[in-house]
Amino acid sequence: MKDSTSRVDYTIFGGTALIYLALFLFIIIVPTTAESAISATLSFTFNKLGWVYLLGCTFFLVALLILALGPTGKIKLGKPDDKPEYSFVSWIGMLFGAGIGVGLLYFGVNEPMSHFLNSPFFENGTPAASPDGLRLTYVHWGVHPWALYVTSGLAIAYFKFRRGLPNRISSCFEPMLGRERLNGKMAKIIDIFALVATLCGIATSLGFAATQFSAGFSRQYGIENSLFLVGVVIMFVGTVATISAMKGVAKGLKYISDLNMWLVYVLIFFMLIVGPRVFNINLMLEAVGRYFNQLVATSLFTDAEGVVAAKMGWNWVGGWTVMYFAWWLAFAPFVGGFLADISKGRTIREFILSCLFAPTVLCFVWFAFFGGTAIEYALTGKITPEIAESMVSQSDYSLFIMLSELPISTLSIVVALFMSLTLIITSVNSGTYVMGVMSSGAKMAEPSLGIRGFWGAYISINALLFLWVGGMQALRNSSMVAAFPFLIILILMMINTIYALSKETKGEPLPIKEESESKA
Repeated sequence: MKDSTSRVDYTIFGGTALIYLALFLFIIIVPTTAESAISATLSFTFNKLGWVYLLGCTFFLVALLILALGPTGKIKLGKPDDKPEYSFVSWIGMLFGAGIGVGLLYFGVNEPMSHFLNSPFFENGTPAASPDGLRLTYVHWGVHPWALYVTSGLAIAYFKFRRGLPNRISSCFEPMLGRERLNGKMAKIIDIFALVATLCGIATSLGFAATQFSAGFSRQYGIENSLFLVGVVIMFVGTVATISAMKGVAKGLKYISDLNMWLVYVLIFFMLIVGPRVFNINLMLEAVGRYFNQLVATSLFTDAEGVVAAKMGWNWVGGWTVMYFAWWLAFAPFVGGFLADISKGRTIREFILSCLFAPTVLCFVWFAFFGGTAIEYALTGKITPEIAESMVSQSDYSLFIMLSELPISTLSIVVALFMSLTLIITSVNSGTYVMGVMSSGAKMAEPSLGIRGFWGAYISINALLFLWVGGMQALRNSSMVAAFPFLIILILMMINTIYALSKETKGEPLPIKEESESKA
């Protein structure tokens, strides 16, 4: 890039598009070879390096709490007189939609029932397994994924609003690289890698979300669940999300995020009225108690003796916990960039504690009322064992299977279908915006409309093409393979941030390497 003020960084932009295109061609030209290579790499990572994920995520959580509760917590992400741009409720809604998205609907019934009917620690499908089914779900949807997001977001926000650097992953390496090298080869490689991971993650989410919506729509209205229907959903979501992103965060995403939160409240209230509310509340309290009581042990549980693996017949820790942590890592670049962009004017303490615990509480309630209802129905015989098992085996349909067992299911399913659209629109919208920022010129405060539109179309078309060739699972696995090296990048981001914050709290200026010392 000749001029840092140009509207597009063609190295980052072109490098990302070409690498992703190469991945796509690899999967469609030699699908068997691609699937075998990606699966073998993923299996090695989960089975041999799972402990690195567990240790890394625990490190992030501990470091964030120290930063929030220590002297650094008073530092504002911005100038002393900067005020937050969004209300607390809108801010939480935007970070919730970007960070969790349609996963709530997809796994809200499926995962608690999976751990209940196939319990690693208790007899399957028994009352003893019910609170643990919810606790294990909380392990994967609680503070750990948000620790990854917050680490990325804090680093980007600090170097953007306190150091005046662009909203890029590479900006967080200023102490290590020096400011002049942030336009060098190493910085661009970091940003390209982050963009590829973001593109894989968003395209995969869009594809899976579209298949779930199509499954529910076809089940409810008797329409064939075909690739054509999925394609229509993808193009609709992509178009709406792109238009919203082109209007900017304040005008587009804020309103959709506010709507998301209202829909979340409506569905939770619905379950409170028609579901087994006393059982769900009791189950939630017990599961939350177990979750926090066993948080340290669970965070570092590797099944070293192989007891759980022997009971389950496969590597449960790698297939569930490590897989989830890798999946969240794949989203950390774009969710972190988005969190940074909407968090100017908030203190580090408010940023960390709010982003860690507010979405976690919402997830606790959501899974308790949806997963808890399914568990209670299975325990009391309100649904047959076959229906209970289908909630596990048919993940696309699990939410709609449960809702169909409740009163006024016609209305609740429509609301759930609409919510699935708004949630994935939020994810695609925020991802498109962040990708536009990351691939724009270094001094650009806002990405151009054209670059936002390109990434929105690129995401939608690629999701559709991968579904068409049957390679969506390979794409998902690819994003998780890329998560391991990004874990190393994220650790370095945290180290750079801690170093810079320690200098600031001591009143020392952060040293900036001279150009002569740090040529790209």
